[in-house]
Amino acid sequence: MAKDKEKKEKKEKKEKEEGAPAAEEDSSAPAAEEPKKGDEPKKKIGNVFALFNQAQIQEFKEAFTLIDQDRDGIIGSDDLAAIYQQIGREPDPKVIKELLAECPEKLNFTHFLTLFGEKLHGTDSETALRDAFKMFDEEKTGKLAEEYIKDLLMNVGDQFSKDEVKQVWKEAPIEGGQLDYMKFVTLIKRGNQDE
Repeated sequence: MAKDKEKKEKKEKKEKEEGAPAAEEDSSAPAAEEPKKGDEPKKKIGNVFALFNQAQIQEFKEAFTLIDQDRDGIIGSDDLAAIYQQIGREPDPKVIKELLAECPEKLNFTHFLTLFGEKLHGTDSETALRDAFKMFDEEKTGKLAEEYIKDLLMNVGDQFSKDEVKQVWKEAPIEGGQLDYMKFVTLIKRGNQDE
């Protein structure tokens, strides 16, 4: 009885905050209208496939399938424990619980992709990245000298090692000693679009 009253008060408070009139709640009706913990991510999921190109989605699908040891379409604690054991580590139940807590519902492929989308889109926007490069492009050519960028990466701010620069340069769009930073930003944010 106290729970029904508490639910009704929460609903009225929420409706008041949203500016909607509080409706009388039938205490015999199921509490289906109550927002569930997992309702919010469903709103975000709709465009998650648009965040990645087809090759990236396929790679995520392969990774998901590798982790989903029992092939039930859901990554659970048993699946994660099995992965830990395969790489020769003892699964820590606390760590596994924390990993699964990142997704409020069962971790199916769509939720898996959403988690990666949220993590990847926590970085600066394409516009912000391009604007950062433009600050160094006095002639507004869309390109910067490769050696100049290497020097900045190795000597300013969070300095890169030679190996880190070499790794970045593997896929960087460089022609004639010039880094095409417009293409580079697209590569950083969306991956290789030519695959």
